[in-house]
Amino acid sequence: MRFAFHIALSHLRSKRQEAGVSAITLISVLGVTIGVGALIIVLSVMAGFEVDMREKILGSNAHIVVMRYGGTVDDLPTLEAGVRGTEGVVGVTPFVYTEAMIYASGHSKGVVLKGIDTSKVGEVLDLQDNLVMGLDGPPETDEARKAILESLNELVGPTRHQVGAAASSSPLPGIIIGEELSQSLRVMVGDKLHVVNPIGGGMGPFGTPVPTARSFRVAGIFYSGMFEYDTSWTYIAIPQAQKFLGWGDEVNGLEVTVDDIYRADRIALRVEEAVGYPYYTRHWQNLNKSLFEALKLEKVVMGLILFLIVTVASLNVVSTLILVVLSKGREIAIMKAMGATNRQIRVVFMLEGTIIGLIGAILGTILGLLGSVALREYGFPLNTDVYYVDSLPVVIQPDLVMTVALSAVLICFLATLYPATKAGKLDPVEGLRYE
Repeated sequence: MRFAFHIALSHLRSKRQEAGVSAITLISVLGVTIGVGALIIVLSVMAGFEVDMREKILGSNAHIVVMRYGGTVDDLPTLEAGVRGTEGVVGVTPFVYTEAMIYASGHSKGVVLKGIDTSKVGEVLDLQDNLVMGLDGPPETDEARKAILESLNELVGPTRHQVGAAASSSPLPGIIIGEELSQSLRVMVGDKLHVVNPIGGGMGPFGTPVPTARSFRVAGIFYSGMFEYDTSWTYIAIPQAQKFLGWGDEVNGLEVTVDDIYRADRIALRVEEAVGYPYYTRHWQNLNKSLFEALKLEKVVMGLILFLIVTVASLNVVSTLILVVLSKGREIAIMKAMGATNRQIRVVFMLEGTIIGLIGAILGTILGLLGSVALREYGFPLNTDVYYVDSLPVVIQPDLVMTVALSAVLICFLATLYPATKAGKLDPVEGLRYE
């Protein structure tokens, strides 16, 4: 092996009379380097989008949802006790969920109205951490954010600069809305708005649904970073949601967080076994199945497309080795005449291609890591009208980087098989005939 390695290195070293071979070798190394670097950077960005989206989705949604077949939950204490006692469960909170219309300042929009338990919602959702504005201004501490949530349990009055018309300055139940929704409705904290339930009044005399409406006052504004949530989700206290829907003490179900999001499916099955029929569970992986499958497919397709760059670079390795075989015919013939076997000759050229791939993979890995770190630290800006984030998310995954580097070396090794086989079969007589 030492003999083959020494010969392989001597072929790759620059010589004045073999400048063409050296130039093609350098091009082959650069091709692998650029391919590996580009692949690592793009896959790190794709992983960043996937991780960032997952964190934002799980920050606004539970890992597991427990609901009842055919209706709402009316035996909440018993159900909650059964769920909390399940292994792997770390947080539980009840919720009320409905869709409604919201109207303010001459603007209306369809929204998701969610009733929350302000004392327990922090166990499951990041709503408290996402609050950016309250009646007393931007909250600077966790206590200030918690106070905004607790204000939903009380009647909320306008801010001092809004006290004017008596009709709009009376205390009302509080509601928390998203930042984008507040801009589209042109309201701010302390402003009054109206929530409409299109079928809250039952059926009218002509068989048409009768809507009901209730006034709320904006007690806080949140920003989750997900445009869909910031434009459509609103939060009120569970008692206010039950009163708005006329439900009494009933809720839609329980939201649950677990200690390991990747075991949510197994924990969900344990929860179902603990609470029994007629309750059932849904976990975040099947609630958002289509979205994450689309992200995974996009990542795979993008990886395959960019992997073609490495494959094309490996073709340069083939051409380089074929050129070396042609230019080293006399040398190969002499080595075989001196006793070198076909296998030793094949190993020489296989080592040459592997060295090219190894150097290119190492340099490409360094280039990819430096590029990924630069993008992450610089925070490449994005247009928020198109993307849901304002800067390019980058997550460097060591296993992914290692897979790309090793795959590049493997492709370059496979590219050596044909020229190495041709070199091993070279007849010494043919190699020396014209010398």
